[in-house]
Amino acid sequence: MKKSTNQTIENPIQENPIQERPIQQRLKHASCITVESAIRNKVNLNISWYDVHGDEQSQQYSLAAGTVIEL
Repeated sequence: MKKSTNQTIENPIQENPIQERPIQQRLKHASCITVESAIRNKVNLNISWYDVHGDEQSQQYSLAAGTVIEL
């Protein structure tokens, strides 16, 4: 692991940060889709997938009422 001289506690540098992608791209590679909550006019989803190294990653999405997604 490389050390960084400009790393601070408040804003640590991540070696491989997860890139935020549109939900349709994440759904194509999803290994698991979990509905975290469905309250009033909002649904919260947690989408998990495996990256090229075989490590499981996940990202949360919030969908408004009336949003259409294709599975």
